[in-house]
Amino acid sequence: MRRWHSLLEIIQFPLKMLFVAIILTGLGTLITNQSLSVFWSVNDRNILLLADLFKRTGSFIIINFPFFVMIKFLATKSNSSVPIMIGITGYVLVLVITMLFQPSGLPTSASSAILGLSYSSSLFDRTRYPLQTGFFACAAVVLASRIAYSKSRTKSIYGFFSFVDRDTWGLILTLVLCLITGFALVWIWPIVLSLLNTIFEFIATDITNPMNLFVYGVMDRILADLNLGALMRNLFWFGEQGGTWINNLGVNYTGDVGIWTAQMNSLITPSGVGRLITPYYVLNLFAVPGMLIGFYTMFTDKMEKRRIRLFFLVAILVSLVTGTLLPLELYLLILTPLLFVFHLVVTGALFGIFQSMSVTLGFSYAGNTVTAMPGTLFDFMLYVRNPNMQRTIQMIFLVGVILFILYLAFTRFYFKYLALDLFNTGASKRRVEGFILAVGGLENIKMMHSSPTRLTIQVVDSSLINFSQIQRLGASRVVESRAGYSVNFGAGSTIIKNEINKRIKEMKRSA
Repeated sequence: MRRWHSLLEIIQFPLKMLFVAIILTGLGTLITNQSLSVFWSVNDRNILLLADLFKRTGSFIIINFPFFVMIKFLATKSNSSVPIMIGITGYVLVLVITMLFQPSGLPTSASSAILGLSYSSSLFDRTRYPLQTGFFACAAVVLASRIAYSKSRTKSIYGFFSFVDRDTWGLILTLVLCLITGFALVWIWPIVLSLLNTIFEFIATDITNPMNLFVYGVMDRILADLNLGALMRNLFWFGEQGGTWINNLGVNYTGDVGIWTAQMNSLITPSGVGRLITPYYVLNLFAVPGMLIGFYTMFTDKMEKRRIRLFFLVAILVSLVTGTLLPLELYLLILTPLLFVFHLVVTGALFGIFQSMSVTLGFSYAGNTVTAMPGTLFDFMLYVRNPNMQRTIQMIFLVGVILFILYLAFTRFYFKYLALDLFNTGASKRRVEGFILAVGGLENIKMMHSSPTRLTIQVVDSSLINFSQIQRLGASRVVESRAGYSVNFGAGSTIIKNEINKRIKEMKRSA
């Protein structure tokens, strides 16, 4: 568990990058979104160029987010830039292999111009792009690079290839392993796509069935978190799997989002579409803010609360205006897997519930599905003005208020009671007792505070602290600060703090 929680420290900065990228993309989209012309209209060339700068920069980071995570992993546990450089080289090799040797007949959504790579030749009937493998290719490259770099450090300076230095040897080994990885992905990935396509076909058999929509909602979030969301969204948002509609001129439109956009542009109140977008209004405007407030209330140190208050206000604002599902879900997956599962189930249930209630509210969009930001406040406000959508708006608001309360309450309940030793195996008690001994006993504890990820403890005599024992108990890091010793125990920090405070009170009463 300590290694699992240490992943959060590794991925923390890439998540911050992703959060900033979402803000940039959201700002650029807000400035140039033609659907929001009822609120404002921007015609200044420089402002439009600035908006495009925001969108392109943010979109590049979002689309290539696994690449940045890979770099952070390669940089971990190494004071050299060599592992990063050989890892990037190996990653490019993997991408090129999947671009040139991918089987013919794969859907266009299976590949993308990752890092701008493409290949046009008379050898192929269309331009080739690397396969979209999300985090999987990056994880394989990280493993290959670390193995190669580790092996290269043990290379003898004497031997047949003694003229090859260790860094170059690490590069050669990485390229060999990544060559194998690339061809393995070319063979395995079509099988993965076939399995996913079976799920997509099941959903498409009856897109109006609440159970099918439940599966769609769960798969949409899982694939988005794996950076594979385009595989499904392209099919259902703009393909026939999401439905078809022919206008009065005989023009055929496909896809849930494509039809909604066409009907809105034709000044027609959309009907029978929007079902793949509706839950996002509840998630972004109500559920996520509720969860963020729940996280904030888990900080027990008043000084710490004041320090991070502005961040949570900004995070809530970003959720309302652009949505923060992707970085939040990745954070939940690493820190609190049970909360992540809870969120997935609720998300799938929302798709099914709204479909059974015949409540649909889409959004007008025609861009890249990876960087799309459905269910924002401004889109919601735009549809509030439509008298034909009043029932839909009211039902979304009602369900949203319920979800706000549910997410807030369950988040607090999780950190207080479920984050540690869920199945009551006694691990929680052992960890608490072990921690008390490691810090010199209850009498040595002057004050304790907790947050969703760590404990902060002040002691009477710091020489009594056994730091190695604290790490053996599951702490990923122990840092001394002016507030005391900060101990990263992950999501179980609140439970440990509450139990120790309870024992301190009992000790004082019995004294």
